[in-house]
Amino acid sequence: MHLQVMSDKAHASDQEHCARIFRQLLDALEHDTPFDLQLLYQLPYADFDLALNALREWRSQRYVWLLEHPVEGAWRSHAS
Repeated sequence: MHLQVMSDKAHASDQEHCARIFRQLLDALEHDTPFDLQLLYQLPYADFDLALNALREWRSQRYVWLLEHPVEGAWRSHAS
């Protein structure tokens, strides 16, 4: 739910600065690359809260995925 809302906002053009930060965060999660958390402080509080909830949701989904797809030493949720 939160990830979908963040994805929708990442592709909205009405708040380009926030959208850019959301796109960077989603890209980092998808590709397991670094993300500068300080960028989140530039978001309005509601969007900051959305990003934190999306991170919690992503972490829960990733945990479940790793339980269902045990790969020794796997770090990335998309590892095979």
